[in-house]
Amino acid sequence: MDRNQVMTDPKKLVKTELMNHGIDVDKEKIPKRVYLLADSLYDEMLSHNVGEYKYPLGGKLFVFKDNYNIGFIKSKMCSPGIAIQAEDLAAGGVKELVHLGFAGGIGSNVEVGQVILTEGAFNDTAVARLYGYDEKIIYSDKILTQEIKDLLADKGLDFLQGLHWTTDAGYHETWGDILDHREKNALCVEMEGVGLFTIAKYRNIKATAVYVISDVFNDEGWSLGWSENKISSAVSELITTIIESI
Repeated sequence: MDRNQVMTDPKKLVKTELMNHGIDVDKEKIPKRVYLLADSLYDEMLSHNVGEYKYPLGGKLFVFKDNYNIGFIKSKMCSPGIAIQAEDLAAGGVKELVHLGFAGGIGSNVEVGQVILTEGAFNDTAVARLYGYDEKIIYSDKILTQEIKDLLADKGLDFLQGLHWTTDAGYHETWGDILDHREKNALCVEMEGVGLFTIAKYRNIKATAVYVISDVFNDEGWSLGWSENKISSAVSELITTIIESI
């Protein structure tokens, strides 16, 4: 047996799991695009009652009532978590993944409540290496990123676009690491981007991400902004933008 042979086939596992719920994935209309929503972004989407729960795929996968080609789900945390979720969704037939999450701002011009559209992430994770990607930057899909950019711009949503940093060690970001990535023009730091983009490349699907800045780095350390209205306003505007595009 080939020692490099991968022993797990996500498609077989997903098909079996869905069959156990009485769902034949080959006969179902699985959404082409799925939004993976973190925390209050997910709660905000649910509050609008625009989707219905359809599939136990990568979690509880909802589809939009007005467009069964598009769905949403609560995103998993960290690169390994979202990588497994992305594997399941891809195995079920999803072709496009868009993560809406939160990040810490490290760019000199980044403020709490700002929206960031990423072009890719500086890789500080184990997931990418284990899938055979040793690049310093794992990029989001250019076509899907442009599509999301056009969507945000058409709705008049203010945002910044550029690279960011993904790390597996959220509580072990050193001063040197932060300053180094700031010098590389990384706008923010979070824990999921590389995991998501890695699976997208490996499974030949598309993925990109949008982040709301929840706190910012300054000379005194991290300035937390979770209590500020700017964050809830950004969450509301972002979710409204997605809903209006359906």
